[in-house]
Parts: sequence; structure tokens; C-alpha cells
Amino acid sequence: MTISGVSYYQPLYSVDTGQNSNTANEQDGQNGNNQTQTKNQNRHELTHEQKMQVIELQQRDAEVRMHEAAHIAAGAGLTTGATYSYQRGPDNKMYAIGGEVGIDTSPGSTAQETLKKAGQIKRAALAPAQPSPADLQVAATATNMEIDAKIEIQKEQLEDKKKEQKSDNSSQDRANLDQSLEQKNQNRVNNPYALNYDYNIRTIGLF
Repeated sequence: MTISGVSYYQPLYSVDTGQNSNTANEQDGQNGNNQTQTKNQNRHELTHEQKMQVIELQQRDAEVRMHEAAHIAAGAGLTTGATYSYQRGPDNKMYAIGGEVGIDTSPGSTAQETLKKAGQIKRAALAPAQPSPADLQVAATATNMEIDAKIEIQKEQLEDKKKEQKSDNSSQDRANLDQSLEQKNQNRVNNPYALNYDYNIRTIGLF
């Protein structure tokens, strides 16, 4: 599953990367060449509008990278590296305008491990200052994982409690039996003529 799904930014400009050929006449001499150089330089200079667009792209690039870095820091061990989508600016530079980070949302080997993992997934998804819709979806998935893990832990605790009670009852029954046998033996010592139902049957008075 991914967090910070790619969100594309559409700039309101087009970049002119064409190369201008030198059409100056050889008869114009050095002055003509200088004029052509000046025209080429002017064409590569950014207008005020383009400069504002570059600033906007720079801010977007910083925002995207900070957003993905927050995911990676909070989800260390569960997240993959960030993948970015780029846009070329009027200055012919590439700027990140969207990105995404993969995160492992599989359950753990035990309910306790799943509960711990779900908490980290949620922290990673909500780490940026402004979580994206994809981030919120991952956080909701982590919440469901937490609920399922807590239910499983409660079941395990209930089963352990039943086993413990059964073990305690068995121990108590054994203790009662031992106490009964001990009392019986004590009665035999105190009264050797008491009925003893443990004797072996023998035949007497046979004729």
C-alpha cells in the first residue's frame, strides 16, 4: 500500500527550449553578431511571471519532499523509499510536484505484534502536517488492524484465564483428595479396629 499518492501540479506556462539559429548576414560583420547574441540572451531571461512560477515550483518541491520525509521517518522499517513525479520549470530545471511512499500493512505474526505494527503504520500515515486522502485511507486501515488485534488479544487472555481456573480447580481437587486420604490414615492409626475397606478378602471357617 502506498501513502502520499501522487498529486499532479499543472503549471500555467510552457517552456521554450528551442535553439535559435544565427541568421545574421556575414556582411553585417561584428555588429550583427553582437545583436544576435543579445537577442538570444533576452529570450532565455525569465519574465516576472515565469520567475513567480519558479518560486511556486520551488515551494511545491520542498513541500513534497518534506511530506515524504515525514512518512519515512515515522515508518522506519515499514516504508520504502520515496518516488517522485517531476515537472520542468521555466528555468529548465526539474521540480518534484508529487510523490508516494510504500508501506507494509500486513499483520504481524502475533496479535501483540500486529497491534504494535498498526500503531506505527498510523503514525507514519499521519506524520505530515497535511495528510493526503491516501494517507487518511492508510490510517483507517491501521485503525481496523488495531481493533482486530485487540479483539484477538482479549480472546487469548480469556482462554488463558479459563485454563488457569481449570488448573486451579484441578489442584484444589487434588489437595482435597490428599487431605481426605491423610485423614483416613490418621483414623486408622488412632483406631486400629476401624473398618478398613482396603483389606484383601480371605476365606475363614471353611470345613
